[in-house]
Formats: sequence, C-alpha cells, structure tokens
Amino acid sequence: MTLPACLVAIVLLIDASGSVPDPLYAAQRDGPASAFEDPRLIRTLERSDGIAVLLADFDAQARTRVPWTLIRTRDDAAAFATAVRAIRRTGRSGVTAVGRALAHANAVLAEAPCTPANRMVDISTDGIETDSRLPAPFMRDAAADAGTVINAIAFLDPALAASPEFGADEILAESEAWLRDHVATGFVRIARGAQGFEESFRAKVIVEVTSLEPPIPDRPSPPTGGRGLDEGGAAP
Repeated sequence: MTLPACLVAIVLLIDASGSVPDPLYAAQRDGPASAFEDPRLIRTLERSDGIAVLLADFDAQARTRVPWTLIRTRDDAAAFATAVRAIRRTGRSGVTAVGRALAHANAVLAEAPCTPANRMVDISTDGIETDSRLPAPFMRDAAADAGTVINAIAFLDPALAASPEFGADEILAESEAWLRDHVATGFVRIARGAQGFEESFRAKVIVEVTSLEPPIPDRPSPPTGGRGLDEGGAAP
C-alpha cells in the first residue's frame, strides 16, 4: 500500500524519570498539546500535506502514550491535543535512559503512517543520561543516518532552581552541553522559570513545524510596459 505524503513525522519524547516532579511532567505534556491549537501551526498543517505525530514518555524504558496520528486539519489537531492532555503519568523510575528513548523513536519512525518529507525527534529532559547500556550518541548517529533531526530542550525542577546554593545555572549549562554533544543534531533550548515551562515546550513545537512550511508560490506579476488595452479590452 502506498502511504500518503506528509510534511514531517515527529516523535515527541517527554521525561518521566523520578527527578521530574508531576507539574513538570504535566508541562511537558500540555505545552505540546497547546501547540496544536495555535493558529500558526494550524496554518502550516492546512498549507501542506499535514504532519504525523506520536508522543512517548521515558524513564528506564520508553512507552508510546499517544500513537501515530495524521494531522491535516484544525479538527485533527484539536483531537490530538485532547488525546495528549488525557494521558496520565505511569513511570517515575530513577533512571534517565535517553539512548533507549531515542531507540524507541527510531523504531516508531519506521512505522509512520505517511511518507514524510522530514523526520524529527523532539526530546525534553531534566538531566544527562544515567543508563548508558544503550548509549545516546550511538542512537543519535543511527537517527542521523536515517535522515532524522533531533531537537532537545533542557529544564530543571523550579524547587531546586530556587535554591541559590544549588547552582541552577551551572546544572542547566551542563545539561545543555551534554545534549549538544551527545543527543541533538538540531537545536537545543533551555526552559527557565516556574511560569515559563509549558510555554517553552509549546513554543519549540510551533517553531519545529512552522519552520518547515513550504513557501507560497509567487503569483505572476501583470505585464508592464508595451501597448496596453483600450477600455473595451482590445489592443488599440
């Protein structure tokens, strides 16, 4: 069976490890959900062949929580946002297995319900890998070989970030550097501020999708110069 074309197939990976408090798990979930209600993203959907999206969370293992959904219309996007908001946290292991999460993304991308012009993984995490039995760089390279771009966002529990002796800036800088060196082949962002997490997660999804929007073809310009038409539409 020939699969339909689509602009991009995206796997959203959200961190469910034990160091992530429930409000931050919810922000990772609800931010992307709200992105699919944004007029800019919906415009891109409707001007293209649509996109396919899957959401998974991870701790020691990765689990698909919202399966592949082909989104082409505002109604499709609204249904996907509702499905994402409906998921409830099931994992909170003390292990952050980024490599296993990327392996899961690579596997499900091979089963996308369309033929994508672009392939993308979007991962959010609050720390570096703590289980390297399946190393993140190895799975990053496998993704790159398949033409997949990996974007990442680092964040930190605001309760820890508020402690001046904790060194939040240093921890975030370390996470950002680790993601750049071991995971991302696209951009890396940092989410800061207790009120800004959900917005940060929303904004990155909007940027990822709208940046791929195909340009609108230029309309041909009317002819200029030469002999014009008379009022009756005939050349004089």
